[in-house]
Amino acid sequence: MGREDEDRERDRDRKEKKEKKKRRSASSESAERSREREKRRRKQQQEVVNKNRKDGGGGMGGQSMFWDGFQWVPRADTGVANDVNASRKNRRLYLGNLPYHLGVTEDSFSKQLYETMRDRGMCNDPNQSPVLHVWFARDKGANYGFCEISSTEETDRALQLDGMLVLGVPVSIKRPNDAVSPAGMIGGVPVGMQMPGQGGMLALPAAQVSATSPIIRIAEILKVDGRTSEDDYNDVKEDMQEGCGQHGKLVMVAIVKPQHAQGNAALQPGDVYLQCATTDDATKVMRAMGHRKYDGRQIMMTSFEESKFMTEIKYLF
Repeated sequence: MGREDEDRERDRDRKEKKEKKKRRSASSESAERSREREKRRRKQQQEVVNKNRKDGGGGMGGQSMFWDGFQWVPRADTGVANDVNASRKNRRLYLGNLPYHLGVTEDSFSKQLYETMRDRGMCNDPNQSPVLHVWFARDKGANYGFCEISSTEETDRALQLDGMLVLGVPVSIKRPNDAVSPAGMIGGVPVGMQMPGQGGMLALPAAQVSATSPIIRIAEILKVDGRTSEDDYNDVKEDMQEGCGQHGKLVMVAIVKPQHAQGNAALQPGDVYLQCATTDDATKVMRAMGHRKYDGRQIMMTSFEESKFMTEIKYLF
């Protein structure tokens, strides 16, 4: 019996060593993929910087960049005086019904507005406040003010926060009367719309996306062809986990490969399915990442029926 125990112990040791070696190998491969992806990201960053330098005649060579979750993009350069002055009207917001009597200040409002925009995925760079300046009128009986946002895109998103509660009081967030709304349409309606009894143009808030299921489908995020390798699929999965996982809890990331699509016309190679923990998590991911680009292409996120995913798709992975 003593010898049998020793043999069993040796077998266990050998198995443990094999498992450790396998884990080290997998970890090493993952680390190598991460290094390669970072090299590609840095190369992409340099390409964008070089392009901006050419397009801007050398004036943008020092423009800083940030990683938006999927790619390197230029940070809004608020130091260029001409650009700031040209767009200032479209980057200002009117603030009404400010609760002075409860002690709201410019600093506290600026902090709350930034945190609310960040939590809802409205910031171009979640690590940098888009709120450049807040000014409150201090005349007797006044309860209004103005704020300036760093980009027109973020200003449009901030309009969605009209009625935001500040110390329990709903604050009005509108375009000032002298603002010129950017051209565009939402659901066939002009973004700038003349309101009865008011001068200037008031912008309609941008459409606020909401998920209807914990499952998100991202259409053909990877262009699949004969040269697509397993590392390409792994890179996409890791990018989704890192980029989207920052905004909502992910249970699973599945990318469709040609073998999955065989005999199933509903599946498209290169599509990605994100299984989020809750529908609320899916909404956060779609709001934060739905307007981003991946590999230079605009990504298309849509809700996918949970029961259909669970019965027809998940088992494939």
